[in-house]
Amino acid sequence: MYRLRFIALLAGTLPVLTALADDSGSIVIPKREINQVLLQGLDRLADGRAVSDIVVRHLNVGEENLGVSVVQRRKVEVVNSTSGIAHPDLDEIYYILSGTGTMVTGGEFVDMESSVSSLLGPMERGEIRGGVEQYVEPGDIAIIPKGMPHGWLKIDTDAISYIIFRGDPNKVMQEKTE
Repeated sequence: MYRLRFIALLAGTLPVLTALADDSGSIVIPKREINQVLLQGLDRLADGRAVSDIVVRHLNVGEENLGVSVVQRRKVEVVNSTSGIAHPDLDEIYYILSGTGTMVTGGEFVDMESSVSSLLGPMERGEIRGGVEQYVEPGDIAIIPKGMPHGWLKIDTDAISYIIFRGDPNKVMQEKTE
């Protein structure tokens, strides 16, 4: 059972997250802020990074935390094997903003390594075997349950940009309210 306890409202080309935080009302992340973060991520890629993952908000909403991040990745050519990651404590929803590519999800890791990320908490990584390949394009949504291996087999365009909504029931990520 997926622990997805939030609603992403898709308006125009960019979503606005509205999550009930407390009695003071909901949290709204304006489109202009998302656009600024998108530009910041593209600058990071232009500086030579392969991936930019910027947390926009990560909030305590009572029994769990919910997060919104903007991620961008540089072009990836098809290789003989697909490496990926899994988050034992985080459910993720990807909303593809721009670019196209082929994700690999599911399967199992070969030679899995475990670590703890200051950004995402406990992580597993390794080569994915037996996963499902799925092509994604702008407007697509991918739901990745906690613990599921996932990675990119190929990114067709110069970059792919997507928003990740993260459910964090064990509160392994640090809060970011602004």
